Amino acid sequence: MKTSSAPIKFGVCGLGRIGAQHCRFFSENRERYQPVAFCDIDENRARETAAKYHGKPYTDFANFIADPDMELAIIATLSLDHARHAEQALAAGKMVLLEKPIGVTARDYAILQRLVREYPGKLYCGHNHRFEPAFQNALEIVRDGILGNVYAVKLAKHHTFMRRTDWQMRLDCGGGQLSVWGPHLLDHALQFLAGSPVRNVWSYLRRVLTPGDADDHARIMLESENGVVVEIEISNSVALPAPCCAIYGDRGTLVCGQEQKEIRLRYLAPDFRWDDATASTGNLPVDAPWHAGAEKLPWIEETRAVTPDVNMWDHVEIELARHLHAAIRDGVPFPIKNSDALEVARLAEVIKKQNPRFDWIG
Repeated sequence: MKTSSAPIKFGVCGLGRIGAQHCRFFSENRERYQPVAFCDIDENRARETAAKYHGKPYTDFANFIADPDMELAIIATLSLDHARHAEQALAAGKMVLLEKPIGVTARDYAILQRLVREYPGKLYCGHNHRFEPAFQNALEIVRDGILGNVYAVKLAKHHTFMRRTDWQMRLDCGGGQLSVWGPHLLDHALQFLAGSPVRNVWSYLRRVLTPGDADDHARIMLESENGVVVEIEISNSVALPAPCCAIYGDRGTLVCGQEQKEIRLRYLAPDFRWDDATASTGNLPVDAPWHAGAEKLPWIEETRAVTPDVNMWDHVEIELARHLHAAIRDGVPFPIKNSDALEVARLAEVIKKQNPRFDWIG
């Protein structure tokens, strides 16, 4: 396999909150990346960012993707522009890291399916929260098997109480929690389903506190063909937040709080086996135990610190940049498969059809 240690020359288009974050972490990773171009419709922002990171400023997307020095275009523009901008950048010969949501409409989804076929190894999807330490720790515990057969997972993210007023709460900008945090939680859900296809989707979206017209409260339930159910709740209108993650298996339970600093576990000792028992049709004595195994169960209880103990927001960007460089320069498979990202986009389309009020395109 041919490898190269040369830094990847990159540019960022869309220099808002997430774009600024990409600029910072990719530029600071000097061994792997070299900044060369920065684009935004705000000329002052483009110039200031370019001066800060020593690249060229652009305000026109066509000129940006025509930059001869740039290998990788990081697309962090408005959500409704993501698929179209990825298409143009790939056609211009660039590799693309596409910010979530990778698509907002059915047309976007169709475009992305085609791009994945036409540009193999060129399009990467930026679901950076795949690298959250707490999520990775929980996934490892599930795979270790101490919880037994997992039958239900509950994910509650961005449980807060606020009136969000930016463009992310406008349908005409492709906003709403389904687009903001939905892709991350749907991606997590698919990993917990371990490759089993989703066979049923139930959802509701609501506008509770935002003065915008998009959803600020989302509840989604996925059932896979292997029978596992994942419940997702994303909300700006919860004053007492639920745990970030709760996982139920037939041998134990895992709970992780919103702070994502520790995981609590309660599970049966590995050598424990239930005695043979049957459900009776007869009447038991009044003072008889009403369930088999009324004896004290051999519980093991643990509290594990989430590792690594790092700033989660920084860590997901650092890991995204590290894995992307390994994929592009060394041919190491990128952990976020395009098939996973496309399935997230497909599920979002199903959810919007179930909630037509929040499907801006109807």
